[in-house]
Amino acid sequence: MVVQHDISLVLLAAALCAFGSWATSRIFRTARSRPMPQAQVWYCLTAATAGVSIWCTHFVAMLGFRPGVPVNFDLGLTFASLVIAILGCTFGFLFTAIFRFRFASAIGGAILGLTLAGMHYAGMIAYRVQGLVIWDKTYLIVSIVCAVVLCAAAVCSGARSHKYSEFHMAGILTAAIVSLHFIGMTAFHVEPLEIAGNYVNPEALRVLALAIAGIALLIVLGGLLSYMIEGRARLENIAELTAARNAAEAASRAKSEFLSVLSHELRTPLTIVLGYAGMLSHLKEAQSPEPNSTIDPAAPKGRTVAEQADKYGRKITTSANHLLSLINEILDYTSMELGDAKLQKKEFSLHDLLEDVRDQFQVMSAQKNAALVVECDQIEAFADRGRILQILINLVGNAMKFSKGSQITLRGKRQGSGYVIEVADNGIGIPEDKIEVIFEAFQQVESADHRAAGGTGLGLAICERLAVAHGGAIAARSTLGAGTVFTVTMPAEAIFQEAASAGKVGIVEQPRLAS
Repeated sequence: MVVQHDISLVLLAAALCAFGSWATSRIFRTARSRPMPQAQVWYCLTAATAGVSIWCTHFVAMLGFRPGVPVNFDLGLTFASLVIAILGCTFGFLFTAIFRFRFASAIGGAILGLTLAGMHYAGMIAYRVQGLVIWDKTYLIVSIVCAVVLCAAAVCSGARSHKYSEFHMAGILTAAIVSLHFIGMTAFHVEPLEIAGNYVNPEALRVLALAIAGIALLIVLGGLLSYMIEGRARLENIAELTAARNAAEAASRAKSEFLSVLSHELRTPLTIVLGYAGMLSHLKEAQSPEPNSTIDPAAPKGRTVAEQADKYGRKITTSANHLLSLINEILDYTSMELGDAKLQKKEFSLHDLLEDVRDQFQVMSAQKNAALVVECDQIEAFADRGRILQILINLVGNAMKFSKGSQITLRGKRQGSGYVIEVADNGIGIPEDKIEVIFEAFQQVESADHRAAGGTGLGLAICERLAVAHGGAIAARSTLGAGTVFTVTMPAEAIFQEAASAGKVGIVEQPRLAS
């Protein structure tokens, strides 16, 4: 260095240069990870941040330069140097973005280096001194070569997929800017002349340098703020996509488990049907003249062929009905997902419906040693009786199979302008973490490997969709070891009012439901 500088402004320029280079490399790395054309916007933001920070670094350093003679600036050329910085950086970074051949990053970096040199020497031409300016061409050429080589190395380093590549890029870019400026200033020599003119004193230059540095910091911080906002939005999108992926994987596992359970559920009654049908087909061949002859070795002596045929027929009927119920559940759920199910609303007594449910489960309740109790207000309902019966059969059937309770209570009571139906048991309860998933399709509290009772896992999903189709809802609350209560809430429209319901009885389209 052959000239003197204001050290405070030099340090300010160096800090601005380092911060701007880091911000540029940070945003450049973000741009590299984005798909086109989204990346082009980020490359333009990178170029704007780089151009402004580089120009402000140069200008603050120029204001700290003390040639020993009065100085001034040509505003037009000074502004032109800013335009050169921004447009040149934009062209260099976009070249790196658009062209992906082997040396594209190096060429883009070289363009950036030439931009630095063009900006610097345009600014030097705008620098008016009261003296004779002499240039050392050797230092001038060396400064340009250093800028081109170091900028090419900086962009190539930033383009690599390396843990510390952004810091390498920031360091090399800082070195490129600093070397260009101070080697270029070494090439600049002034011989003082006594020429009158309007020149600015050093204190005014210091104030101007601080103002330029403040503006540069605001612009660079604006670029970083954009980066941080986009980064936060990207993290939120990643979190949403991760949650969606996890939900999709859970649904896939649930459906796979459903298919495993379904294959078992369908195979069992089919095996029984085929077995007893085969035995029936051999009854005629096995029939003997003796009236007490049998073909079943395990059958009690004295049982006739007709009695055995009757027994096999009942077995086949039971298994076929079970198979039919499984298929009906699947068809029901499918039709509801497609929005094809229809409701046939009409008036009926809720108390009578609950009594019908108790009658249907009388035999099972005796087998399970569970008392089935009905408590119901006088309510005239207006809904699809068959569908409400389907909901209650599912809920009571689940309570019988899974709760292991000694009492199951069916309650119907008014609540607000509508009414609720409750199925409560005093059994083992449901874990809290399972309450949220039991209404999802293909889900059961027990896994497929530990499932003691049968079922497809569609029953509660169907119940929920039927309740929603009526304008109501279904919910569950449970305490482990104390029991579970399922509550079906029905709206005011589900209560029969003779005047208001005139002309309403008939088929109602079910609204399409989200799966």
